[in-house]
Amino acid sequence: MIVAIQIFMGLLVLAGVSIILFTRNIIHAAYSLCLALIGIAGVYVLLMSELLAVVQVMLYAGGVVILLAFGVMMTNRLRGEKVLSGSRNQIVGAILAIGLFGGLSYLISTATFNTPPVKELDQIESIGISFLTDHIVAFELIAFILLVALVGAAYLAKNAANE
Repeated sequence: MIVAIQIFMGLLVLAGVSIILFTRNIIHAAYSLCLALIGIAGVYVLLMSELLAVVQVMLYAGGVVILLAFGVMMTNRLRGEKVLSGSRNQIVGAILAIGLFGGLSYLISTATFNTPPVKELDQIESIGISFLTDHIVAFELIAFILLVALVGAAYLAKNAANE
């Protein structure tokens, strides 16, 4: 069962990356990037790294791809033309991709994986407890700085829209 899930996650990443490589529509490429990032988050779950999986989905698949999609949609509206990207150096890119794939496949097949010791707490739970006990001041300061940055960005956007 685990092998089938590993194959599915690999195919999910491969499908997303293939669409990114061969599409000319930037919106399709952005959503394919989201698909590939979700597949990578699935690989993190299989590697028992729940924190990286959550960060992958929330920051990259959630935030960055949505920001990219909004940016593309806004630039698409400015000129009234479709935003397309041209493909250049496909042969060189294919050779590099195949070489990288072969090298990584060799490294993974020859690697020895040690099973980690059983932990008392879950990885995310231990980090959350650490944030809210030992590092609470730094955690609150970062939250405040992000709030100030958000208010400042909204103020600057309001002024730019009025001009």
